[in-house]
Amino acid sequence: MKAHTLFLTVAGLCSSFANQAAIVELNDDIKLDWGMDAYIRGHAIDASDEESSNGYTSRVRVKTNLIFSDGWSINTRWQGYYDWSGDRRHSGGAGSNYTDGSNADGLSMDLGFVQYADQGLVLRAGRQRADWAYGFNIENDRRDRLLAMKSYQYGNNDQISLLGIYDLRFAESEYESSLDVYDDVHMYALAAVGSHGVVDWGMLWAYFDGGEGNIGDAASGIPQAGYGIDYFHNISPFINVAVNDFSVKAAANVILSDSTDKNGYHTTWGKDGLAGFFETSYQLTPAVKLQAQAIGFIDGGLVGRGFDTYSGLINNSDRNDPSPISRQFFGGLGHENNDGQLYAARIDWQASDQWNIKFAGGQMNIDHNLGSDTDLEATFLDLSTQYQWSKFTDFVVQMSWADKDIDDLAVMAMVNIKYN
Repeated sequence: MKAHTLFLTVAGLCSSFANQAAIVELNDDIKLDWGMDAYIRGHAIDASDEESSNGYTSRVRVKTNLIFSDGWSINTRWQGYYDWSGDRRHSGGAGSNYTDGSNADGLSMDLGFVQYADQGLVLRAGRQRADWAYGFNIENDRRDRLLAMKSYQYGNNDQISLLGIYDLRFAESEYESSLDVYDDVHMYALAAVGSHGVVDWGMLWAYFDGGEGNIGDAASGIPQAGYGIDYFHNISPFINVAVNDFSVKAAANVILSDSTDKNGYHTTWGKDGLAGFFETSYQLTPAVKLQAQAIGFIDGGLVGRGFDTYSGLINNSDRNDPSPISRQFFGGLGHENNDGQLYAARIDWQASDQWNIKFAGGQMNIDHNLGSDTDLEATFLDLSTQYQWSKFTDFVVQMSWADKDIDDLAVMAMVNIKYN
């Protein structure tokens, strides 16, 4: 990976960047970087244990970044997200005002931060995007974050970047409750990312500081808040090695905590846990790539909900853009003896400049799912087809099937349009 590409990858910890320039010079000191993207998504699920379901979703996003000549910038992206539900989205039906009722169109700030960038130094504050370890730790999340990053380049396009991060994960003052038992949840992190020849790597240490009252008490009618987090450490390395047509990729999430033992009841990731994955890829021909991966977790180890398991039914549903066909979470919350294994293989065929076809299959096993007495097992198949209509527009159809304890068949179709 070239050094400038790595820099953008590291910056993806907190924000996405444009694939192509759309910058307008407003004057000698200010530039406007703008873009838009949208999708229309439809899905249908034939479930074994409930009625079949289907639905449609629309999302439109508008990005506007003001870039100043002194190194500062204001970066924003606004998002309109809407599940189709009929005229005026509520029981008022046709003829009602769009602001009537509680189901009006949703508009939110997707990204909103200020940034200073100069000579490898980046400082950011505000609502930012978070990614780490190919989605195995976190994928496409949003964080109220302070970030400082310094990048150093050396040798032949080699680079290392050092980061310090603070996230406010839960604000007790913004939580509507008459109960005075909860605490804020803060995350403090140090990270490093490097690119050295054929090797890309990263290492993250994060400490989550919450409170024992956040888990709640069902017997006393006290609900969980702040993700149920008391405290834990998260150590998360990743590595990618690419040599000619062959590459290997791996990551791990190590959780360290004695909160559950100290309190005498389960807290989220309150016990030591481990999760990891290993993936190999081989470019068989210029058009065909073969992939295989193994994923596992022990004692409720952390696996990102947006991680690509090769199945649309399992994970593949990040926090900021959840998938309507994701039916099973593969991962844990720190429960002892909650273990899992997933093995999968995939063929990625670039049939032409316009057509891409992916076919995958695999096997999943989970013991004591999320701390329960339930064991889960499933074999899955997945077929995804993408047609690149133009450099701005593509169409995707995905079919996902799994048997046994998932026992669902789902189809999802999307139209994606993107400029910058």
